[in-house]
Amino acid sequence: MGKVNWPRIILGAVVAGIICFVGDGVIHGVLLKDRWAAIMAGMGRKVTEEPSHMVYYAAYDFAKALVGVWMYAAIRPRYGPGPRTGLIAAVATWALVIPIALLGLIPSGFFGRRFALLWSIDGLVVMVIAISVGAWLYREADAAAKS
Repeated sequence: MGKVNWPRIILGAVVAGIICFVGDGVIHGVLLKDRWAAIMAGMGRKVTEEPSHMVYYAAYDFAKALVGVWMYAAIRPRYGPGPRTGLIAAVATWALVIPIALLGLIPSGFFGRRFALLWSIDGLVVMVIAISVGAWLYREADAAAKS
């Protein structure tokens, strides 16, 4: 069992975070754009795309990716390296980030269950792709020193 390689976790998280950022942009800015406009109109507001929002979303996506790649590194000794372990880490990260947050928001009436379901499924696809790529970049410290 090797030592955790933090530089590789950060590298994987940066790449996975970029994938999450782009994927979330497609989800919310393309696939769910009309639904978001309707939700905001119902609140008497309109969707804004200010640069400061992008910084927040980028930081959030990097944080999700960091948790996912770290989780992969943490469970890798038990489950072994590879795509299956990356998938487990991705689904676990998704379960901690997306459904729990959405379940907390549904009772508020901010949006309905159908919207939450679409967001959740789309988010799972992005998370699996992103964390799998980030996990693929990860190597334990002992293995990285030998290569």
